[in-house]
Amino acid sequence: MEFEKAVAIEIFPALLDSVFYDTRLTQQPPPPPPPNFEWTDSTEIKWDETKIIADLERRKSELQKDTTKLVVAIVDSTYQINERAKKELINFYKDFKIKLDTTNIEKPYKINLADLKHDDKFKLKYRSQLPPTSKVWKGDYNFYLSGITGFSRIQFDQTKNYGVMISGFGCGRLCGFSGLVFIRKVKSKWVIDKIKITAVS
Repeated sequence: MEFEKAVAIEIFPALLDSVFYDTRLTQQPPPPPPPNFEWTDSTEIKWDETKIIADLERRKSELQKDTTKLVVAIVDSTYQINERAKKELINFYKDFKIKLDTTNIEKPYKINLADLKHDDKFKLKYRSQLPPTSKVWKGDYNFYLSGITGFSRIQFDQTKNYGVMISGFGCGRLCGFSGLVFIRKVKSKWVIDKIKITAVS
């Protein structure tokens, strides 16, 4: 368990950076031109979207420089790993002919936020500190809730050089994804090889 926790802590900064999605930077398509009932031929409609695009780019630049702390809620305890993830681990690293570690990892453990290193632009809170269900996205907070994430127990191979975990990121009521995170040890450091998306909202 302590080994697994250490790996989760080590990989977390890269994991958060990989799954994080700042909805404030989303560029919505420009709105259609206002209706004009005098138009009789649609080919005659002329619409200059230069200003709209320039405004979007300016907003994006402002937000990237913004020093406001972005709050990311972390699910309090680890998720349970599933059989699909275990099979995917073997398949993803099939060239290395790995075998699964048989340690029982069914029991979740409480995540200690103080252990999780992260970029200075983030502030972490426990998911339980916020409203339940989709009400979380309707809260009137004195901070910007940027998203919700978490991670599962880690399924390792027998050599404990390869592993898989489940993670994802929620950025709204119908905004988010989850996937399998394949990790491996490279020169004594744990790195993310790939995140395979398994569900999108």
